[in-house]
Amino acid sequence: MTSFRSYILLAFILLSLSLSASSQSFNVVDIKVEGNKTSSANLILSSAGISKGDQLTSATTQEVVRRLYGLGFFKDVTIDAEEVTGGISLVIRVVELPKLAGFEYSGNKKIKTKDLNEKLKLTAGSYLSPNLIFQKKAEILELYSNKGYFMAGVEPEMIYSADSSQINLIYKINEGSKVKVEKVILTGNEKVKADDIIGKMRNRKRGFLKSSDFDIEKFPEDKDKIIESLHKKGHIDAYLKSDSFTVDTSRNRMTIYLDIYEGPRYYFGKTEWKGNEIYKSETLAKVIKYKEGQVFDLEKFEESTYEIYFLYQEKGHLHIRVTDDRKTRDSLIDVTFDIVEGLPSKVNLVKITGNTKTKEKVIRREISIKPGQVFNRSLLIRSVRDIMQLNYFGNVTPDLANLPSGDVDILVKVEEKPTGQISAGAGYSGQDKFVGTFGIGIPNFRGMGQNLNFSVDIGSTRNSYSLSFTEPWMFSTPTSMGADIYFTNRRWYDDYTEGRRGGSLRLGRRLKWPDNYFKMYGRYRFEGDRFYEFSDYYEQTHSELLGKQRDYYSKWTNNENKLDTVVTYIYGDPMEGTLLSYKEKWNNSSSIQLAIERDSRNLPEFATSGSSLSYSVDFTGNWLGGYWEYQKHNIEVAKFIPLFWKVALAGKLNFAFINAPAGDNKILEFDRFSPGGTSYEGIVRGYDDGSLTPDTLAQSNEIITIYNNYYTQIDTFPAHLDSARTLDTTYSSNNYATVRGKYMLVGNLELQIPIIENQFYSLLFFDVGNSWLNRKSIKLNDLYKGVGFGFRLIVPGIGTIGFDFGYPLDDRLGQKKSLHPHFQIGTTFR
Repeated sequence: MTSFRSYILLAFILLSLSLSASSQSFNVVDIKVEGNKTSSANLILSSAGISKGDQLTSATTQEVVRRLYGLGFFKDVTIDAEEVTGGISLVIRVVELPKLAGFEYSGNKKIKTKDLNEKLKLTAGSYLSPNLIFQKKAEILELYSNKGYFMAGVEPEMIYSADSSQINLIYKINEGSKVKVEKVILTGNEKVKADDIIGKMRNRKRGFLKSSDFDIEKFPEDKDKIIESLHKKGHIDAYLKSDSFTVDTSRNRMTIYLDIYEGPRYYFGKTEWKGNEIYKSETLAKVIKYKEGQVFDLEKFEESTYEIYFLYQEKGHLHIRVTDDRKTRDSLIDVTFDIVEGLPSKVNLVKITGNTKTKEKVIRREISIKPGQVFNRSLLIRSVRDIMQLNYFGNVTPDLANLPSGDVDILVKVEEKPTGQISAGAGYSGQDKFVGTFGIGIPNFRGMGQNLNFSVDIGSTRNSYSLSFTEPWMFSTPTSMGADIYFTNRRWYDDYTEGRRGGSLRLGRRLKWPDNYFKMYGRYRFEGDRFYEFSDYYEQTHSELLGKQRDYYSKWTNNENKLDTVVTYIYGDPMEGTLLSYKEKWNNSSSIQLAIERDSRNLPEFATSGSSLSYSVDFTGNWLGGYWEYQKHNIEVAKFIPLFWKVALAGKLNFAFINAPAGDNKILEFDRFSPGGTSYEGIVRGYDDGSLTPDTLAQSNEIITIYNNYYTQIDTFPAHLDSARTLDTTYSSNNYATVRGKYMLVGNLELQIPIIENQFYSLLFFDVGNSWLNRKSIKLNDLYKGVGFGFRLIVPGIGTIGFDFGYPLDDRLGQKKSLHPHFQIGTTFR
């Protein structure tokens, strides 16, 4: 009865308040809160904004209810009033919403749970209303729609606790399949073919190997591409009137509708110049990217404007203003470039920031543009390239700061990358087997740009120790000086061990002529070499071969004098020494190397533009002294071509040969050529390391061929020469190719694709190469070919690590025609 009276009283109060417009009020004597379980009464009262002694009006009552609902804690709020002495007593009754105990998703495969969480932003412990559940369901559907899954379905499932105060929420997702674009319908085009425009879009029906899935994130870009395509075709007034799409839900196929205004097609008319004094009109006309009569291409027109700015920046005119006045003449657009040249800007200061390790002078000496000079854009670009060539920085960013005087400060910001390399570990190669390594490499020693290296390699087939130091700017001039000391013992194919000990002095100089990309180097090397620990098998087979050679030599030279040098041309004089005759002896070599190179690559590793060309010649022995006597020539050329984005095509060709007037037995074995695999001398992946060398069968066949050329009158081939045809059967696959070449040709072609720039690259490659004993034996169809793919990982403190997988396209004795794994430190284009 009391409750009934209270409702009647509250209704009467509210009615009275409404009838008397807000002039009538009731004094609040007492307030209570009921129904709250987890939310505190104090929170409810403070949020309600009413307390004892306040006057209750119609507006106040509505505001209390609105505030409490606004908390998001309650699914129902009522206010009861009871008349008491001095006014009224209020009871605020609430029914709390359940709290979210936990939530999860099921069926989501295309969108990760973390992405759903970031989108919904639900948190355990928060109050959960039916409206919020529906809202989050809509957000999930929106997320799937943006990914092209228009047929996705979402059903929320609520699991209540025993007292209904908590809910576990599960969103059950049926992703369906991604909607595919079946067709794009273009209207409004008259002169331009629809396929030419639609072909620029990502969202269209594509080929068998490409996805036709609709990508809503690419759709705005597609619409821009359509208009850009029309502008490039001379329709500069074109615009997109409307766009829409429909989805056939039964087949999950989409049709896109695009309606354009094409407008007339325009052509370039006359181009005139005003205000130019620094450059003649003829000079300016050479930098524009279009010609009179061509279809008006807005992109080419804008590029031409940029080129005008760039041309003036070559002479320091940074504040030039170029305005274009375009006038239509029928279907022609005449252009007048009005130029305000301004005054040339000088360089005030060159400020370098970001160098935490490298000394400022190391960077500053690579900057071609100096304070006080008139600004030159090409010099700034070259300076950035030269700093990057140091290979100490991950990025170099130039900027200009304008000064009130009109001059500029050049700001060069560098990002240091780890350069010091301390490594210890183990490696394996087909040639050297397992090798334990320890090395210290400091390409930027003391931050002075000096290079210090110390390394130790210890393994079953190779032991080496080396120490080197290079000063790139001796006496503060672009003259480099370096020194090396080394000691190596290396086992070659289980045949013998080669020992080397020595050192070298190096000197280099940057040149300004023919241009400043050229460098010249010189090196003097003195070392001792010995061959020892020959295997019994090697001694036996090579002794037999030497005996046959002597037999051929004596018989041929007895028959005709012009064959005196036939065998020496192929082998060297068999009557003189072989490796076996050097057994345990130390023989010294003294050599000078002269080299010149031109290197215009934009980056020291993974270059995307530029080229490199080098030629070197080594003079060993003769007037320099020592036992060995020969000349070694090496020519190498590489070109880097940007294709798209940051993908580049790199090509390299290397030709080298050795000339030995004193005889082939005077050539140091180590300086001969043995390409194959990832051999330092020549990379031909798909084959074993150092395996592409002339073999003894090839030598025998060469002798037979020469013999036939000179002795065609002999009807019966001599039995002792016939036996040479089967000489190879005495060799195992491991010992077959033991004669290293005097001539080498190697080519490499790589498509370099950055996955993570400056960190991880993938590549596709095609390699060719071989080596020969003499010039007349060189045949291009003898080149071994290999294809494959690989990866390059740049590891701080270690350097660039390469993993390649090559497949040989040609048969090679003793090697399987299968995928060959290769490992290397560094890149193919060193």
